[in-house]
Order: sequence, then C-alpha cells, then structure tokens
Amino acid sequence: MSEFLELTYDKFIFRVKTDCLYTRDDYWAHIEGNVATVGVADFRQKSNGDVAFLETVAPGTAAKQGAALGIIETIKTTADILSPVTGKVVEANPELVASPFLINEDPYGKGWIYRIELTDAQGGRPGLLKAEVYFELLKQKVALEAKKLYGQS
Repeated sequence: MSEFLELTYDKFIFRVKTDCLYTRDDYWAHIEGNVATVGVADFRQKSNGDVAFLETVAPGTAAKQGAALGIIETIKTTADILSPVTGKVVEANPELVASPFLINEDPYGKGWIYRIELTDAQGGRPGLLKAEVYFELLKQKVALEAKKLYGQS
C-alpha cells in the first residue's frame, strides 16, 4: 500500500498520508503510543496558501479536540489551529518559528505543529477519520472548490 493516497486536480496534487487520522477541518494526527504528532493536512495548506506566521501555545497547555491551539496566518487568511485530539501539548515544533513555510513544503513531515500527550490513548480519538474516509471527503471538497473557482465539477 502506498504511503499516500493522491488526488490530482488541474495542476494540484492533494496527498493524504495513510498512517494518519484526520478531522473534517483538515488537521491530521499520527498516533504512536500515547503521543500524537499533529499538523495541517495537505488540502488545507494548499487551499489557504503560503504560511507567513504561526503562533503556537507553550508546552504544558491543555489541548481539547476541536479547540484552538494557536493561530496560523497565510497569504489568504488567518485561522485558529484546531487540535485533532485531547491531551496536553508536550512540544511545539521549534523549526516553525523561523520557517513557517515548512507547513507548505512538508505538511506531514517537517511541517508538524505539535506533539500532544493523549489523555486517553484509545478513547481520545472520537470523530477522527481514517485516511481512506478522509480521502473521500477530500474528493468532495476539491470538487466544491473547483465549482466555486471555475464553475466546474
């Protein structure tokens, strides 16, 4: 099985990493043991444009699934960073302070935002989607964006 599911539309290739779980709001969590590495899904970083600034919370901050954990500013918009899991922030990616563009260059690798120690490693994932389910949602989102931008489906 491929490491990524890929959807090509026009000049864009949208990737979904197969070993992550996703939110409907386009955030991902890669869970190992009781720690989740989290970040912005490829679709969100491409549709929002180049990341210019990131404001993260300090380690020790409580994270609640769906709640804001900082701010991400791109060339198109400013939005809250939403936590895909519940727990406690144990690390914010120090490389993003000087290089927020890593989110655009490598959203599932060097562009991770937080590591969060899960409150409940097994039960702390309600509402998270497996990659294959998120990929189907992604297809719908891309079609909707294409229709808005180009009047196409």
